[in-house]
Amino acid sequence: MIEITKINDVKKHLSGVSGVIFDLDDTLYGEKQYVLSGYKEIARFLNEPNAADELWSFFEAGLPVIDEYLKKQGRPQLKEKCLEIYRNQFPDIRLYNGVPELLDALKREKKKLGIITDGRVKGQKNKIAALGLDKAVDDIIITDELGGVSFRKPNDTAFRIMQSIWKLPFEQMIYIGDNISKDFIAPEKLGMKYIYFRNPDGLYFKK
Repeated sequence: MIEITKINDVKKHLSGVSGVIFDLDDTLYGEKQYVLSGYKEIARFLNEPNAADELWSFFEAGLPVIDEYLKKQGRPQLKEKCLEIYRNQFPDIRLYNGVPELLDALKREKKKLGIITDGRVKGQKNKIAALGLDKAVDDIIITDELGGVSFRKPNDTAFRIMQSIWKLPFEQMIYIGDNISKDFIAPEKLGMKYIYFRNPDGLYFKK
């Protein structure tokens, strides 16, 4: 398995590759940005200026964040509304340094570019729009949109659909992701190449 620690190093490993598919969260941007953005939206709703910092401290402690904060505030009845705000936010997030240049370089090389990502459809679409990725890549598949959570990785349906759209041999396709427990099972099964982005900033990073 190819392993990289800088996303730009992808370019070194694309010999024989015509189609490049990326994971989204913690591969093209840092998911912690999304989490903090959501906490700031909740803080605005609650009119509690320090709420985002407190919510983040519960997150870092591995606790059920919204439950713990609202219990402390004596406002547990607001849980569903806070969850709705978090999930439907239009997030304040940015691509990792070098990602726009990487995508531009691959486009100039005439490579097909795609994203396969798991997650709630509205949340993922908002992330993609906030990052401008809907204009930066050729095709995007949100696995939940295919029929629910059962289509999330390691299910191989999204990869088969992308191959059908691109009409490329699986051997000429590569997937880049950060979650070693699920991202590469389908690509390996299908005969695709794959790259593990060992991202120390990621939520699923394991030392």
